Order: sequence, then C-alpha cells, then structure tokens
Amino acid sequence: MLVSVALATYAAGQATLMADWDPELYNRFRRYRAEPVGHILSRLKLSDDEKIIDLGCGSGENTLELARRSPRGSALGVDGSPAMIEAARKLLDSEPAELKRRVSFELLDVPEFRADRAYSLIFSNATFQWIPDHRALFAACFEALRPGGTIVVQMPANETETAKMEIGRLARESPWNTMLGGRERAFHEEPPEFYAAMLTKLGYDRIDCYHLTFHHPMDRPADVVQWYRSTGLRPFLDALPEDRHDEFLDQLTTRLNAAYGTSGPMTFDFKRLFIWGRRPGS
Repeated sequence: MLVSVALATYAAGQATLMADWDPELYNRFRRYRAEPVGHILSRLKLSDDEKIIDLGCGSGENTLELARRSPRGSALGVDGSPAMIEAARKLLDSEPAELKRRVSFELLDVPEFRADRAYSLIFSNATFQWIPDHRALFAACFEALRPGGTIVVQMPANETETAKMEIGRLARESPWNTMLGGRERAFHEEPPEFYAAMLTKLGYDRIDCYHLTFHHPMDRPADVVQWYRSTGLRPFLDALPEDRHDEFLDQLTTRLNAAYGTSGPMTFDFKRLFIWGRRPGS
C-alpha cells in the first residue's frame, strides 16, 4: 500500500510543502489499494529470517504482513509522515508481543534512506512516484541490500486514465490555473523498459519490470474523486485556498460524470508498474 514520503513532496518537478497525510481518508479504499500488494505477496518468496525494510510504510499494514511471513525475521517501516507513523505504531500496539519485538516504525523521508548491506528485502508500495530522482533512489537501495537480497517496488502508472486527465484539464482552466501556479502537470512516467535498463546499469540482476491494470468497481464517479483526494489531488488542494476546495471538487465530479458517461456505477481502471530486482550474490 501505502504512499507517503514526507511533508515535502513533489508536483511538476518542484518541491511543494504539503499538509500531512490523512490515514483514515487514504484507507477508505483499503481493499482496492491492497490488491497490488496481494499480487506482490503471491510471488514473493520469504525465508524465515528476513531483514526487511518497507520504504513509505504508511499506516503499517504491509510492514506487519511481511513480518508475519518471516517468523524469525525483522521488519522496519519508515515514512516521512508523522501521522502515518503514529497510525502504524498504534496498529503495532494491538499486535502480539512476539510480533512487536520484530517490527518497528521510524520517521524518515525516503529520499534520505541510506544503509550498507543491511537488508535482505526492500519493499515499497506506491511511494517512489513522489520522488524525482529514481536513479539515486535505486542506487541507494542497491547499496542497502545484502548480496542476494531482493527489491520490489510498485508505483502507479495511471497518468492517462480518464480521471487523471480530467484533473489536469480542470487545473489548466481559469481561475484554477492562476491559483495552482503550474501544479496541473502530471507526474512523469517511464515505461518498464526504462527501469529494466536502469537497474541493469546499477548492478541488479533477476530484473522483472511490468505493468498490471486493476479493475475497481465504484458506485459513482464521485468515489474516484474521493480516491484521489488522499493522493493525487493533494498537491492541488494544498495549493488552493481552503474555501475553494468544495468548488474545485464539485467541478471535477461534474466533469467525471460526463467523461465516464454516467453518474452511477462504473469501473475505475488503475494501471500500476511493478519493479523486481536482486543484488547479485549468495
């Protein structure tokens, strides 16, 4: 799952101070957000004693699940959001003592992550897309992996989906374009082949990069607006005056009703990029 890098994140290639994450809003669609993690877990083979780090752990559910699957291992979840780390620690408090001994959560901006051959698994779900310099990030992860260690990363790759396109179109129109000051541009996406070549140059082997599209039934297009309120709309809403939020969201909902051709049930298709690699060695 869970995306959150820091109070400072990025839109249109510029650092933009953003309000802290809202764990409750983010988890409103937890079942759907968990599907890419389920895909990862279906092919991830863990030993009994993994040393795991979850970069951008959010409210901690994935960190805990990884630890459960390695009964003598340990897992550290890091995130740049104080609210998410607080939620993760509260979640850990409700777990058995045995799991509490093996799991911890720390406040850390993911771009600052550094370690030397410390981890057998680096896991990150829906976080790397917020960080501009992917080469530096994957290079740091390579150094942090033990020989034979695995990295698996999932990022959204949905910039051409109907809702994201309509968000951009609305943001480029008056009066929003003046208030947003250029934040209407989408995240820059690269294809799987780009990441396969990058990881090869950095020294990884057993590389596998690919897209998967998940199909989420929604009751109405307004639900898609709620989905994005906790993620892709955050840079927009943080830049707008609070008393204009409802107007912006209402206009977006109207546009999505027209673009999807319905104000009722629909399917929200969400494409994601999966990146697997290994540091060579035994």
